[in-house]
Amino acid sequence: MWPALSLALLAIAASVRGIFNEFTYDDRPVILDNPSMHDLHGWWRAFATSYWPQNWGGDGYRPLTVLAFKLEFALSGGSPMVVHTVNVMLYALSAVLAFYLARRFLPVWCAWVVAALFAVHPVHVEAVANGVGQSELLVAVFMLPALTLYLRDRMRDGGVLTSRTIAAIALFYGAACFSKEHGIMLPALLIAAELTVIADASPFRERVRRLRPFYLGLTAIALAFLAARSRVFAGQGIVGFQPFQPFASLGSSSTDRILTAIGVVPDWIRLLYWPAHLSSEYSPPDTEIAQGPSVSQLPGLVLLIAIVAIGLILRRKKPTVSFGIAFAAITLLPSSNFLVTTGIVLAERTLFLPSLGAMIVLGALLVPAVAAWNARRTKTLRFAPQLLCGVVLLTGAIRSERRAKVWHDNDTLFRNAIVDSPGGYRTHYMLGSWLFQHRQMREGEEQYKIALKLFPYDPYMTFNLAERYREFGLCKPAIPFYRWTWGLDPNFPMGRTQLANCLLEVGQYDSAKIAALGALKAGGPVRITHRLIQLADSSRAAGHSAAKKNDTASVATVARVPTVGGKLPDPLQKAAGKGGAP
Repeated sequence: MWPALSLALLAIAASVRGIFNEFTYDDRPVILDNPSMHDLHGWWRAFATSYWPQNWGGDGYRPLTVLAFKLEFALSGGSPMVVHTVNVMLYALSAVLAFYLARRFLPVWCAWVVAALFAVHPVHVEAVANGVGQSELLVAVFMLPALTLYLRDRMRDGGVLTSRTIAAIALFYGAACFSKEHGIMLPALLIAAELTVIADASPFRERVRRLRPFYLGLTAIALAFLAARSRVFAGQGIVGFQPFQPFASLGSSSTDRILTAIGVVPDWIRLLYWPAHLSSEYSPPDTEIAQGPSVSQLPGLVLLIAIVAIGLILRRKKPTVSFGIAFAAITLLPSSNFLVTTGIVLAERTLFLPSLGAMIVLGALLVPAVAAWNARRTKTLRFAPQLLCGVVLLTGAIRSERRAKVWHDNDTLFRNAIVDSPGGYRTHYMLGSWLFQHRQMREGEEQYKIALKLFPYDPYMTFNLAERYREFGLCKPAIPFYRWTWGLDPNFPMGRTQLANCLLEVGQYDSAKIAALGALKAGGPVRITHRLIQLADSSRAAGHSAAKKNDTASVATVARVPTVGGKLPDPLQKAAGKGGAP
């Protein structure tokens, strides 16, 4: 009992500050500003809708996480404290479950050290202190007991999976899949255990024959999950996620995407074993987006080859090391960009489960190291390993506790982000957008300029800057950024209506008509675009008539008749201002 209790307390101590955080960053569009999350009405629709709202891309399929948010929001009346408290409790449970898993193949003392290191790992802060990290935590609390139960039955005499174990694993597997897509990797973890820490003397073919029905059952669950998911993302392919924008902006091929992932390998290793420096954003040029092979990818390639080689070489002699490597690799694979494109290049929350694999590797190496120390130790240094462990745990807990306050609110997060990653364009982009929203135009403008200098290829960034200017009534500086957007992406789906609106504001009536026609061709709202065209024609005609009379003042007066206060009539302005209008 004491190992579990102590681990839970460690995890809580490292993360409890997060309970007082607000809804921050992705929490806002996914939870706070998403009406479908605010009550339990029509709860079953969670299984037929995407995780992200449609106006934010409609990515992901995580119905159980959605149901959890709906329940928490309804119980709390919209307070973020309940969501964050659930995260901390799930985190404590994950640390306890990590101990029971590690105990299956490590001495009890070492299993506790592994779970304790996991409980205070600073890379977990993003998953725990940010509400939407709950999906990572739910996957962990479903996958870890499933793997532990499998090891329990397969490592005892006979190695037969009982019907109760099979039913429990099936239930956990389904829950993991429907909490976050990464849960689908559970069978790969079970196979990795079969090839490493499970010692079965029976012939390989006999093992396959005996376990085939069980794995076919898991396959059926995976196919059912994929079928449910495919109904939500019909016609969007198997991924269901918008690609990381710099990949799309630079026209990255699958090879470029994989080369980028190889270049990120050193960052993964650093974050898993030395998380002294953390960041809420990883983006170019800080994180290089590959455009063909480069010498900068060499360290990642060498590390990757070395890790795979170590895992294969030690499979017989040090199977726990091999299992830890496999665990980290398998749980990281879905978000790594090696298999499919994802919406990130690196995110610390996706290292939650992989970090347990990294700690298992460390634990496996600690066993012989401590044995060698005990054989040579002197009286004065006999408690040195315990002291070192205590210092590491205390350091990790303090680092995690302090990092959690960075996620307290958006202003704190975004301002810290440009300190953590000053060379990443997205940190400046996010802060600039936030400042504009809070009427701090000059400071926001400066941040946008830095972001554009670092990475001038993101059409969403240029579009958003144009929108921010327009919202401030500054159409003249907005127009070049609307045009920059379509220079980057001629098929960009938003903004043509807003551009036509701005062109009318500054008196460019011919250009306004062309923009409105472009909006109509792109599928824009017919009534609004026709009205914009009429305004452009009437304003131009009025301007020509006034020009014939050489009455400059009259031109200005007539040209502004259709507008109120320099804006289009209210119904037209509201409709034209919607971000989704082409």
